[in-house]
Amino acid sequence: MNEKLQYATMLEIPVSTCNVTFKPVKKRRGKRKKVDIDAVKDKLVDKVNTQMQSVETDNAQPQEQIAEQYAVSVDNNQNLQSQESQTEIAFEEQNGLEQAEEQTALVRPAQKKKFKFSIVGVQLAIIGALVAVIFLTNALYTDSGINVFLRNVFGTQSSVSVDTRDYDEFAPVISIDDGATVTLSDGVMTFSGKGSLYAPCNGKVTMLTLGEDGKYTMEITHSEKFKSVLTGIDYAYAGIDDTVYFNIPVGYVTAGATMCFTNSNGAVISDYQIIDDAVVWSV
Repeated sequence: MNEKLQYATMLEIPVSTCNVTFKPVKKRRGKRKKVDIDAVKDKLVDKVNTQMQSVETDNAQPQEQIAEQYAVSVDNNQNLQSQESQTEIAFEEQNGLEQAEEQTALVRPAQKKKFKFSIVGVQLAIIGALVAVIFLTNALYTDSGINVFLRNVFGTQSSVSVDTRDYDEFAPVISIDDGATVTLSDGVMTFSGKGSLYAPCNGKVTMLTLGEDGKYTMEITHSEKFKSVLTGIDYAYAGIDDTVYFNIPVGYVTAGATMCFTNSNGAVISDYQIIDDAVVWSV
């Protein structure tokens, strides 16, 4: 065995190898040339002898030169390793930068889409503005159209009609018991005797007071412009806010009573007459 190769193997010196490929020779058509076997053998022997001479020449080199070559190869190997480590470090740094860029790209907030106006969006905005105006109007103005409509539809309060009839639109009736008489003087009627006292028209009791003599005074409202005032009642059958009727007694008297009519100003009405227990207004 070659001593140089054995020494190199013992020192684990890296050996470079290579592969040699040959292009296949195209076959030619025709007759093949005869190969001279003796010439080929001589050529092979010469080649082997030449390689053996080169190996012997290499074996003649001193061991120190071989060690130097080994040291150079070791340095080259270290340089290669250092270059590989630097390459790995650079590759890792590049990977770290790429990962950081990917994370930054992930952290970046998504860009807001530009708002585009459309016909439907404008219509919705107009409807919202109208609804807001309606709500504000209803909140600030209680007598707005919508508030009045809602009160009329869903309101629980019953509407109260105001009676504005004047006194000459009524036909009062004077009802007295048997044995009682009535006299008229300056619009004041005086009842003599005792018995039940009736209202001249349908109405509501708006005042009832007790005097120092122990007798009641009752005011009956027939409309905003026409009222009846009865005084001298010993026993009152109705109270304030009670509804009374012309054919039902409102009280009882034992020694006579008086009654008169008043207008919207509270003045006593005197331009009338009593004919057949009915009041006739003067024309």
